[in-house]
Amino acid sequence: MNEVYRTFIEKFNVPENLRNHLQIIFNREEAILLNYLNDKEENIPNLINKFPELTPKLIESLYKKGYLIRKLEKGTFYYMSNTFDQILKRFVNHDLKFQKLSSEIKAKFQEYIMEIYLQKMKDSKKPVYRVIPIEKTIPDKRQLIPYYQAIHYLKKASILALIDCICRTTHQKCEKPRRVCLALGDQAKFFIEREIGEEINVEKGLEILNIAEENGLVHSIDNKEEPSFLCNCCECCCVFVQGLKKYGIFTSIGKSGFIAIQNSESCDDCGICVEKCIFEAISYTEGKIQFNENKCFGCGHCAYHCPQNAIKLIQKK
Repeated sequence: MNEVYRTFIEKFNVPENLRNHLQIIFNREEAILLNYLNDKEENIPNLINKFPELTPKLIESLYKKGYLIRKLEKGTFYYMSNTFDQILKRFVNHDLKFQKLSSEIKAKFQEYIMEIYLQKMKDSKKPVYRVIPIEKTIPDKRQLIPYYQAIHYLKKASILALIDCICRTTHQKCEKPRRVCLALGDQAKFFIEREIGEEINVEKGLEILNIAEENGLVHSIDNKEEPSFLCNCCECCCVFVQGLKKYGIFTSIGKSGFIAIQNSESCDDCGICVEKCIFEAISYTEGKIQFNENKCFGCGHCAYHCPQNAIKLIQKK
C-alpha cells in the first residue's frame, strides 16, 4: 500500500475492513491534502505554496464533496479535514462511484456506516430521532402545539433543502422514493453549497411530506431544539428504525406524543393498518384488529391509510 494511504489510516483511525478500499474514495493527491489538514487549518495560497502539485480546483472539489470543511476568518477561507466517518458518509451518499461498486464492496461501507449510527444511539441518553405525527390524522387540532408539527419546523428554518434520503441511498433495500428528505438551516446550506441539495420553499416542503405520506414513510426529526433534518423514514433502510426493531436500542427513535385509537364500530377488519404500521403495534388476531398502545409511536400512517376512517390519533399524556 502507498505510504500516503498508510499515513491516512493512522491519522484517521480507519477500520481494518476498509483500509484496502481507500483508493476508491480519493486519489493520492487528495489523500495528501487530507493528511496535512487533519490537525490544522490552512488557506488556499499557503496550501498551494506547500504543495505545488495541488490546485484550487482540487481543494474546492474536496470541499464540495464534504471531505473538507471551511470557515471564514477576516475575509479568508480556511480549510481543514472532516472526520473519516463524515467523509465516508458523504462518499456513500453523494458520489456516483459508490453506486458503481459491487454489492460485496458496497456492503463493507454500509456495515461500517450502520456501526457509526448504532454507536451514536447507544451513547445517547435520549432518543436520537423523534417521530412527528401526520397532522391530517388528528381530529382535534387544538392538541397540535408547534412542537408536534412538521410545518412548524419548515417555517422556522432559515433555509430548506431537498435531499436524497441518506439511509435509502446507503442501504438500498427498497424502492420507496429517495429524494424526500429535508435539511434545515445551516445543514441545508451545507447541501446547497455543495450542489447536492435543492433549495426549496415551505410549500414545496409540504408537497414532499404529502408524497412521503402516500408512500407510507414516517416523518421524523433529529431530536433537539433546532433540528437539522426532517426525514421521511422506511422500516427497511432507516438506521434509527432498525436500531429499535433489529438491535433493541430504545434511544434510537422516540415517540410522537400521540397514539392511535380505533373505532371498532367503523372498522371492517380489512387489515390495511397492520400492513402500514412499521412499528408492529397493530396485529390481526382471530379475525380482529388489535392495537398495542405500548408499541405505538404515533406516526399516524394507520389512520391516514384507513379506508373506513376508523382510526384517529389522540395526544397521550
